[in-house]
Amino acid sequence: MKYAGYDCVVIEGRSESPVYVWIDDSVVEIRDATFLWGKTIPETEEIIRNELADQNIKVLCIGPAGENLVHSSPIFSGDHAGGRAGCGEIMGFKRLKAVAVRGTQGVQVAGPDVFEKNCDEVRKTLDLKEAKDPWIISFSVFGSLSVVRIFNECYQLHSFNCQRLEWEKAENLVAELYLKDYVTKPEACFCCPFPSCGQFFRIKEGEFAGTKGANIRAGTCIALGSLLGIDNLPAVLKMQSLCNQLGLDYFHVGYTIAWAMECYEKGILSDKDTGGIKLNFGDYKAAIEVIKMIAYRTGFGNILAEGAQKASRIIGRGSEKYALTVKGQELETMPLRTLYTAALGVATSEVGPDHTRWYPPYIPNPALIPKGFLRKIGIDAANLETFKATSTKNKGVLLKFLSDRAAVIESLPGCIFVCVRGRLGFDFKLWGEVLTSATGVVFNEEELLKSGERIVNLERSFNVREGFRRSHDVLPGRILEENVPNSIYKAISREDFNCMLDSYYEARGWTRDGVPTEKKLKELQLEEVINDFRTLNILRG
Repeated sequence: MKYAGYDCVVIEGRSESPVYVWIDDSVVEIRDATFLWGKTIPETEEIIRNELADQNIKVLCIGPAGENLVHSSPIFSGDHAGGRAGCGEIMGFKRLKAVAVRGTQGVQVAGPDVFEKNCDEVRKTLDLKEAKDPWIISFSVFGSLSVVRIFNECYQLHSFNCQRLEWEKAENLVAELYLKDYVTKPEACFCCPFPSCGQFFRIKEGEFAGTKGANIRAGTCIALGSLLGIDNLPAVLKMQSLCNQLGLDYFHVGYTIAWAMECYEKGILSDKDTGGIKLNFGDYKAAIEVIKMIAYRTGFGNILAEGAQKASRIIGRGSEKYALTVKGQELETMPLRTLYTAALGVATSEVGPDHTRWYPPYIPNPALIPKGFLRKIGIDAANLETFKATSTKNKGVLLKFLSDRAAVIESLPGCIFVCVRGRLGFDFKLWGEVLTSATGVVFNEEELLKSGERIVNLERSFNVREGFRRSHDVLPGRILEENVPNSIYKAISREDFNCMLDSYYEARGWTRDGVPTEKKLKELQLEEVINDFRTLNILRG
């Protein structure tokens, strides 16, 4: 899209019949897509490229799930997806099947020589041989799938709808087995220095022979594996492949089916409710069948297509306590009972659970943080209590910085998984130099972080305008009330959680109800928000 000359594309209104948008440099057309409606993601991309006679065209599209307004449907490009908070539903509502782009103009930067020098400096910090961050090597070889073993060994693995945090059969879902038996070649995102954060895979034999895809992540083997009590790796790969073909968010699918399985085993759901499908933990054949039903809204899948929160309200009978959601969005495998920063981040995220908004989930290693930096953001580096995973100390201040930082890096755009642990997670002088040499607009360290803070406050203000308050910044009852058997970790007490929430609001300059104050909005030059808040009587002094 950038090569075609556009920074963004805004699509307004709703079509009477299915369409797709074709952008060919300066030429923009809205074309009929009736013949594409009902097609899977791979089918849609292939048909569009054949129609336009160019296999290099880039396509963003939705599958049957988005067309059927299934909860949390993302937008896909191949095996990559974005907008899991329901952007695919919005495209489906607009009857917009796809956006196809051919860009041939390239991109000009303000200072090519300086820009190249700055980018070399960025790449140097990510060099596999010299990087101080040990995760760089792990992600370069295994991708995020490496954390399945780590989570399991540290009692952080969501299993059986989070009733357990470890599982002896998780050994059947680890990265080593995936690389050994199923990976065909490595994959890296566009311009990424990591050689193999993702991989292409193919199942060569057995029940799911011929299944192929890419980008298996830790979330895949947790949300579609341990969370459902399924340790059959080929079945998990098949389920992800189905989600990617049908346009489903696998976190929605995993946590909603896990809710249904727990309710079924507790007798809350019966065969009459499920249409005869026996939803027992570990039954991958039932899970695969239900995934298809969700995408096409058939049978019991029509209820599950609404997501765990709404489905539990439809069913009732006490099933609500087993739906693991925040702001209507399903969790995404982050270990909340064991990492308080992650718990606070999930609760306060404006779009519901999204760890990219404050990644990484664990506490940063103080040894990787430049001297004096922690003092700038109000943290005493000598106080090790801050860096304890289950301590409430300074978690509000720390989360504010992590969220502001992530907003900056993802707006550049940069990859939050690549850039946040070592130097690149704290040296905003370097990011400012990169941005200045690219755009010609001067950015310094303070201005960049202020930009991140402005983004977070603008997003929060949107939610406030729509009625969201402190009561929505919560965690599922299971996280706050239930201890885990055979684990050293306990539920987060409500007292500790509220203490961290107060700390976060205070660090942000918000009210105790989570509303940005007029003083903070003025500081961030968000006058339009102030005017809206005054009109709606949200600001009261």
